[in-house]
Amino acid sequence: MRNATIGVFLILCAQNAFSTEFFRWVDKAGVVHYSDQSPTGSVQKLEQRTLDANVIDGQASYLVKDAVSKNPVILFGGDCGPLCANAKALLEKRGIPYALKDPQKNKSDAEALNALTGAMELPVIKIGKDTVKGFEPNQWNGLLDEAGYPKTRMPGTHKADNKTTAKTN
Repeated sequence: MRNATIGVFLILCAQNAFSTEFFRWVDKAGVVHYSDQSPTGSVQKLEQRTLDANVIDGQASYLVKDAVSKNPVILFGGDCGPLCANAKALLEKRGIPYALKDPQKNKSDAEALNALTGAMELPVIKIGKDTVKGFEPNQWNGLLDEAGYPKTRMPGTHKADNKTTAKTN
C-alpha cells in the first residue's frame, strides 16, 4: 500500500512541470491518500499543498544558478528614464538575478562604469565578459540566451528573489 501511495504522489508530481496543487488526506481507516482533487465524504485530516517544480531549497533553479555562476549580470542604471526602466523590466520579466550599479548615486559605481566603457552613458549591461552600452532588447536577449539564462521566469521564482543577487567581482 505504501508503494501505491508513493506511486500516486510521483504521478501527481509528473503531471504538471510547473506549480501544482494537490490534496493529502487520511481516511477513516487511517490510510493516507494523495490526489489533485479534493476528497468527497468524511476524512480525518485534509491538507491542501502546492508543489513548485524545478526549485532547489526555495531558491532559483539550477539553470539560473549555473548561469549566474558562469556569467553574472551587472546592470549599470538608475533613474535614467524609460531606457533604464525598460532594461530593468526585461531582466525582471526573464527572472534574471542582477547586481544594480547606480553611477548617478555612487562614486565607485561611476568609476567602475567609466573604467568599463570610457563613458557615463546609461544603461549598460555586463553579462559575464560581454558589455553592451545602451538598451537594445534583441541584443540583450541574445546575450542572455548565450549565457545560459532561461527565456522566461522559472516556476517558483518571485520578483523578491531577483534583487541584486548576482556576484560582482
